Amino acid sequence: MQIMGIDLAGKVDNPTGICVLNLDNDRDNNGRGVTPPEREIYLTTLYTNEEILKKICEVNPTLIVIDARLSLPKERCCLEKDCECAVGGHFRQSEREIRRYGPVLPLTFTGMKMLTMRGVGLACDLSGKYLLKETHPHTVGKMLGFHHLKKNLEDFLIIPPETNEHELDAILAALCGFFYMNDCYLELGNAEEGTIILPRDQNCLRMVK
Repeated sequence: MQIMGIDLAGKVDNPTGICVLNLDNDRDNNGRGVTPPEREIYLTTLYTNEEILKKICEVNPTLIVIDARLSLPKERCCLEKDCECAVGGHFRQSEREIRRYGPVLPLTFTGMKMLTMRGVGLACDLSGKYLLKETHPHTVGKMLGFHHLKKNLEDFLIIPPETNEHELDAILAALCGFFYMNDCYLELGNAEEGTIILPRDQNCLRMVK
């Protein structure tokens, strides 16, 4: 089982972090297990949608978890302030619920609008082909009790020294996907409008000890 975490950038010129968490035992030519399943990760940084979609096709993950809004509020057709749909508001139900754990920016902020529309477009490309979920790495880290992200992750995974901040957030997204697949998660919002998954609590980390 492979889970892909994506820390999506709003602009294609900015780096998007990718993590593939491999939960299958690799085996050598003699059929012997080489790597514990929960310890193997692949990290990279990509930019364009074409690069991201190509990597997804190569990996063929069981689950993709993305740090970006993948849907709009149910009353909105776009995020333009002069559109009639603007009365639909700046938040989905999932954002209203996640604010109990900390602040999140409205979808209509300039940077967030760009990221949301890119996320929605990517979700359209992937829908029906892959199991796709949305998460919020900053909140994931808080739920897991992480205060020094790279150092905390190194208690559970081998993190290359050159790993950048976007790849670290992608690891959190992939870990959240692992907890989702193992029924240790919360799902905020509603399916009609779009949900956000988070770890249930710090006890989820026992699964990767």
